[in-house]
Amino acid sequence: MRDSIVFYRSFYEAVKTLPPEDFKKTVQAIMEYGLNDIEPETTGVEKTVFLLVKPQIDANNRRYENGKKGGNSTSNQTGTKKEPNRNQTGTKSEPNWNQTGTKPEPNVNVNVNVNDNVNVNDIESVKEKRFAPPTLENVMGYCQEMGYSIDTQRFIDFYESKGWMVGKNKMKDWKAAVRNWARQDKEQGKTAAKSATSNRFHNFDQTKTDYNALVMHRLQCRLGGENDSS
Repeated sequence: MRDSIVFYRSFYEAVKTLPPEDFKKTVQAIMEYGLNDIEPETTGVEKTVFLLVKPQIDANNRRYENGKKGGNSTSNQTGTKKEPNRNQTGTKSEPNWNQTGTKPEPNVNVNVNVNDNVNVNDIESVKEKRFAPPTLENVMGYCQEMGYSIDTQRFIDFYESKGWMVGKNKMKDWKAAVRNWARQDKEQGKTAAKSATSNRFHNFDQTKTDYNALVMHRLQCRLGGENDSS
């Protein structure tokens, strides 16, 4: 059990863009291992991040433990200790009166400037590979949550036929695709409604009525004294 660990900037860069729940699990896994030597049972992206930073934590912890021991152990020393400097004018401070023995302090100058072996690009590639096509129930649930009324089965069929590609790129966020789909449906609905309203005013013209013949017929009826029943 340790009181602290070194949390590098590269660790933070690797996890800062994760969803909140994944961020929490990943940081918790790093801290549990670094402080308590508890290797967590992780899955998904948090496991990948943990495996990338684990060697760095192990290296730092080894240096910490070596510092606590004060370097190489001298329990098997067979020679004599070096005599004090005869020109020494001061004395070292004695242990506290109630201290039964001295204990070497941890080496505070432990070198922690080791290479950061966490590649942020590796994390990004893992995140991209995590996309999984939604099920029909996923899409229906999201549409109900957002108040959309799209044909969810048509949405699934459309993108499955395209291999879940958006243009030339692999889809990264199916919820964004649902929102775009709903927006396009709405625009198409407005266009169709406008077209139907416009056609109502042209239905009479679409009967192909011969207006000239109709006018001539009414004039002839009036001149001949006939009733205009047309």
